[in-house]
Amino acid sequence: MSKEKKGGKKKLLLGIVAIVVLFILVGSYLGDDEDSETATNDTEASAGEDGSWAIYWYLCGSDLESNGGFATTDLSELMSVELPKNVKVVIQTGGAAQWQNEAMSADEIGRYVYSSKGFEKVDSLAQANMGKADTLASFLKFCNKNYPADHKMVVFWDHGGGSTSGVSFDENYDYDSLTLSELKKAFRATCKSSKKNPPYDIIGFDTCLMATVDTAKIFDGMGRYMVASEETEPGIGWCYDGWVGELAKNTAIAPKDLGKAVCDTYYNACVENGMADEVTLSVTDLSKVSNVLEAYNMFGNEALINAVNDQCFFTAYARAAGSTENYGGNTEKSGYTDMADLGDFAKNSKDILPQTADALLQAIDDAVVYQVKGPYRDHATGLSCFYSYSGNTELFDKYHKAAGSKAFGYFYQFGLTGQLSQKGYDYLVDFANSLDQEKSIPKKSQVKKAVVNQSSLEDHEITITDDNYAMLDIGKKNADLLSEVNYQLAVLDEEGSMMIFLGSDSDVDCDWEKGVFKDNFRGVWGAIDDHLVYMEVIGSNDEYTSFSVPIKLNGEEYNLRVIYDYKDEEFKILGARKGAEDDGRTDKGLRKLKAGDEITTVHVAVSLEEEDAEPVEFEMDTFKVTKNTKFAETELGDGRFALLFEMKDAENKVYTSDAALFTVKDGELEYD
Repeated sequence: MSKEKKGGKKKLLLGIVAIVVLFILVGSYLGDDEDSETATNDTEASAGEDGSWAIYWYLCGSDLESNGGFATTDLSELMSVELPKNVKVVIQTGGAAQWQNEAMSADEIGRYVYSSKGFEKVDSLAQANMGKADTLASFLKFCNKNYPADHKMVVFWDHGGGSTSGVSFDENYDYDSLTLSELKKAFRATCKSSKKNPPYDIIGFDTCLMATVDTAKIFDGMGRYMVASEETEPGIGWCYDGWVGELAKNTAIAPKDLGKAVCDTYYNACVENGMADEVTLSVTDLSKVSNVLEAYNMFGNEALINAVNDQCFFTAYARAAGSTENYGGNTEKSGYTDMADLGDFAKNSKDILPQTADALLQAIDDAVVYQVKGPYRDHATGLSCFYSYSGNTELFDKYHKAAGSKAFGYFYQFGLTGQLSQKGYDYLVDFANSLDQEKSIPKKSQVKKAVVNQSSLEDHEITITDDNYAMLDIGKKNADLLSEVNYQLAVLDEEGSMMIFLGSDSDVDCDWEKGVFKDNFRGVWGAIDDHLVYMEVIGSNDEYTSFSVPIKLNGEEYNLRVIYDYKDEEFKILGARKGAEDDGRTDKGLRKLKAGDEITTVHVAVSLEEEDAEPVEFEMDTFKVTKNTKFAETELGDGRFALLFEMKDAENKVYTSDAALFTVKDGELEYD
């Protein structure tokens, strides 16, 4: 099965004709009754059928539809499946400034049903914000009243922003989205939670980043299974002709097996389209989420106890986060989602949280019953969690409202503000008392977090070793407060008036006990067809390191996703993706480079002639992509360069050393 989603116009023609013909034949258009909640011509649906399935599809088109027609293509995929009488798909459309088909309007909320009778419009409402709880609640109420079934599934389609931003970003309302709190409100306003008999068999997210422990928490008792992705999705999204086709062939399919079919058909389509490198999709048994949440909160309790007793614990925790697989980018240029794999985090925290890490890993393994993942997301365990890679208190505030763990809510509040709130302290004391460990908690006046002495790090002197490497010696006391140390590389323009940065590299020999750091710079840097680029490390493990490379692609801002594969010993360009927006949206449209594309390398430049000059964006080289374009390390070439050490603390604050200047001539590197 081969899929071509971009634009989707060829595949859509027959679908549009079918829609128009069905409108004429069934006469199902119901007018513009704003208050309509029950209008339907499908009397068969209200009776409910033995073994029947109803899929409630909340289709917020957003800019994905208005710019790319991705929603229209998925609708066309759906309509290629011939449904049996006991399967119906109820669809609500909205959220897009423009629809790339003739059947749907951006000026209304449209409701449609696809069934054995074909595709028909059953309701029309006034324009409304798809990012509001009331809009979702209205749709769920409409579906449950008019289209009940023995098995029910809710599917969200659009951008996703993880635990901090939620889902369904309405383009017509400044990209307002359904936060996790709003999702919870809408579902609980329309049906009763039940662990034994939840109202929905599957709650699915054809979006980015929503396979989080916090999302699973709000659907505990609302669904049997959750199907969602930890990582961003490529634009092709779920394969609707694939998994709906599986349901059409076997309506007796178990909900878990239908979730597996969603995963398998999605992954296969991604492989066929060359977009499977970093994809994830998992099926979580929501009946077992309470065990994950309990283990996760105990993990947080241990972290919080350690934090109040060890002023440097946040640093140790940040180092674990730095080696954990994270999703959506989490660099300055690509933007922050603050989402990390929960199981990988637990594995990397065994040394610092030995009492609770294994129990959390076991709970995740029990709850995640199936998953697919690309070769460069091999550490994914199926559920992600919040970690403040950004150090942004606004993102934390969004997370805190729906946090899956009270302990971690207080923990991150303490870490980001330097103060443990009275509620947080009382919570910790109560927990310690329950274990007869109240003596392990210091008095609140003694609870402090270590603070970095900026003056001891900023512009710190670099020395050059006898073997021609740059070395930074800051001492153990300073090193204990740092989560990572990298080096930055910059080139000086011919006049020596501007420093043009090439990015950072984590290839540093670190002696944390002594606070001594030495670069492993080998005189080469990353380049596209020998054009030096700015590159930032996203994450690294024993198998691969991933980089984000800001570029302009045909005049638009993108970030290349680049992998260095240690087994193959080569770099690979996975594709280009736009950065995360301030509202939390992450780009669903992974873009493969094509011959003829124009790339402009984008760097950060600082004037050396102005005191306290602000960094500015600097465009360096422009060139065309060819069929042989590749990413590789290349020699710097003759010129003047600078190397600086970049030090980060647990709050993502960056401190830079003094610059070590060097000259490259005829391939030889010599420091001043």
